Amino acid sequence: MKILSLDSSSVTASVSVTENRKILAEGFVNNGLTHSQTLMPLVQETLEKSGISIKDIDLFAVTHGPGSFTGVRIGISSVKGMADALSVPCVPVSSLEAAAEPFRDSGAYVCAAMDARCSQVYTASFYEGRRLCDDRAIYIEQLGEELKQAGSKIILTGDGAALCYEKLKDTVPDLSVADENTRFVHASSIGFIAERKINNGENTVKSNELTPFYLRMPQAERELKNKKLKGEEK
Repeated sequence: MKILSLDSSSVTASVSVTENRKILAEGFVNNGLTHSQTLMPLVQETLEKSGISIKDIDLFAVTHGPGSFTGVRIGISSVKGMADALSVPCVPVSSLEAAAEPFRDSGAYVCAAMDARCSQVYTASFYEGRRLCDDRAIYIEQLGEELKQAGSKIILTGDGAALCYEKLKDTVPDLSVADENTRFVHASSIGFIAERKINNGENTVKSNELTPFYLRMPQAERELKNKKLKGEEK
C-alpha cells in the first residue's frame, strides 16, 4: 500500500511516501515560511524523489490536530483536494500520536506536547505503544503533577517539549526532552500509524469526511463569542 502523508499542524511541515513501513521519500522543512508556501511544493518534490506518481497513491494520511488552527486547515484542505480528485480514501491521525511514534519502542513513558499558548499545552501520553489518555488541552503545571506519577523515564516530544522541559525539569524526576531533530512530527510516522490502523481493521474516511480536530475554539471564534456575550450583557 502506497501512502502519501502530510503534516502542517505546527511550525514545521513534512510530506512522505511510504509503502509497507518503508520510507520511499520524505521531505521536512522548518524554515519559518508559511505552510501555504511550502506544503504543496514539498508534496511535488517528495513524489518526484519517490519515483511514484500521485495516481499510484492508495491512501492519503494527514494530521487532523490538535495544533495550529491555520496549519491543520491547510493540511486537511490539501489532502481533501488530492483525495477527492483521485477518489482515494483517507486516514486522519492525531498530531500528538505522530510526535510520539518514533519513541514507540523506547521503553520510556512518552509525553507528546504542543504549545497551546496561555501556559497550556495540547498533550497525550503513551507507554510501549499504548495510548494512556485522550488528546487534551491542560496547563503545564497540571501536566507536571501527572508526570510525577509516571514511575519511569519520561521523554518529552512535540513542538512544546522544550517549553515543558524548562518549566518542569526541576520538579519532575527522570525527565528528558527529545532531540530537536526528532521531536517534531515527520510525515513517515503518520504513514506508519495509518498503515497500522488499516491493518487493525479501522475504517478509512472519504475526502469530504476529513475534518480538523480542535481541542479549543479557534481564536477568531472565541473573540466573536466574547463580543456577542458582551453585547448581550449591555
